[in-house]
Amino acid sequence: MGEGVPFSVRIDSVQVALILMFVMSVGCAPIAPLPAPSDPVDHEALDALKAEVARQTDTLSGMQTTLDAVRTEQQAASTEQTLQTHALERVEGSVIALPDSLKRMCPPQPRIEPQCKDPQIQRVMVSGTKMVVGDVEQIWIDPPGIPLNARIDTTATNNTLQAEAIVEFERDGKSWVRFVLHAPDSKTPINLERRVSRHVRAVQSGAGEGIKRPIVRMQIKLGDVQDSFRFILTDRVEADHQVVLGRSFLKDIALVDVGARYVQPRSTKIPAPLTEKRTP
Repeated sequence: MGEGVPFSVRIDSVQVALILMFVMSVGCAPIAPLPAPSDPVDHEALDALKAEVARQTDTLSGMQTTLDAVRTEQQAASTEQTLQTHALERVEGSVIALPDSLKRMCPPQPRIEPQCKDPQIQRVMVSGTKMVVGDVEQIWIDPPGIPLNARIDTTATNNTLQAEAIVEFERDGKSWVRFVLHAPDSKTPINLERRVSRHVRAVQSGAGEGIKRPIVRMQIKLGDVQDSFRFILTDRVEADHQVVLGRSFLKDIALVDVGARYVQPRSTKIPAPLTEKRTP
């Protein structure tokens, strides 16, 4: 049993020797380097990003500059438009005042009398004393102050005036008559009242003693004859003309050319008021 112990001791020494050799081998082996940290940031990409940001910033700055320029131009255009509007208003005011300015600049022209005066109505003379009339002439009768066509009748003794609604009445103890006339170009009735000068009996065929008709004075103008004459009022609707001038008008005034009409000038305007004269 004493021989067995030394063997065990030798085995433990071998084990220790092996352990030492392992430790020594491990201590002499090179130590593995520690892992390196992760790769650093990509500086090129960062620089490119910074360059893009700078470019976008420049672009925005340029757009802002352009916008400011546009706003400045708009303000200038608005100011120019306002100035032009004011200038146009001044021009319009000047144009409106131009006629008055021209009147002040131009001296008044002297009044020139017309060389041609209105022709005076001239009587067509025969034997130096009477005017010539046709078988129809236009007269001016007043009242009511209208032109009427008159038939010239050398066979009639008196002058006649065709009227409507002839009604005699009394005023201040004197005889008056109310009647209606019509102008040639109007259907409006013209009511007149005249004092009755006297009466006459108009004898017609088959009428026996005749019809009593009033006579009134009316002023007429024919050619240069302007006077008051007596007229018998008649309501005969078959008469061709409202007025018939007979021998009481023609006597010592006119000669008749039966083949002519409107020898004397027709009335184109209202003449001056007639002055009533008493003709026998």
